[in-house]
Amino acid sequence: MTPAAPPPTGTMGAEPPAPGPSAPQAALAELVSAEDALSGPALARAYGELLVADPRVMLRDGGPRHLTASAIVVDRPGDHVALVWHRKGRFWVQPGGHLEEGETSFEQAARREVAEEIGIDGLQRIGDGPAMLHRHALDTAFGACSEHWDVQYLLRAPAPAAELPLTVSEESPEVRWVPWPLRGTGPEREAAALPEGTVPDLAGTLEELALYLARRAG
Repeated sequence: MTPAAPPPTGTMGAEPPAPGPSAPQAALAELVSAEDALSGPALARAYGELLVADPRVMLRDGGPRHLTASAIVVDRPGDHVALVWHRKGRFWVQPGGHLEEGETSFEQAARREVAEEIGIDGLQRIGDGPAMLHRHALDTAFGACSEHWDVQYLLRAPAPAAELPLTVSEESPEVRWVPWPLRGTGPEREAAALPEGTVPDLAGTLEELALYLARRAG
């Protein structure tokens, strides 16, 4: 007689594990467009691979490494850039932060952060997508969050800085327009007016963005 087959080791009728969340198509499309950003196609592909591997990186509680969104906001002539004093980090930086639950677009999140932190909307995006991708480590002031992979947009305000006062927020108790004039006849611009305490890499970012702005602004 043929011996009976051993009973299955798993639970009879158990459902297969539910698939994890898929990466939002809007965010993936924005990272594809970021291949034309100043940071280059290789970094854009690395961002896309990170997002596909674990879409939770778009959320604040998605682990120690997050995808974030921010915006370099210039006034209408492009002669000033908006900065906020980051309460937790204790530095001057562009508006930005984590995506909120339900947000599927980095640009949407960047625009929301700008409205919340400096009170400006009606912004024009310069370029076809993100202007820069930037990875940076965080210190212990940020708790379990140890690294941000930031998706940065260049957005232009609808009026000159003198006609567009900025508003403070709970997260950003100080805000200011910082002069960013042309160097000579341009298109390079001068970042010497950045205040003490500005994040160290912002001057270099602005140097690259000056040429980006000159090529793409209408």
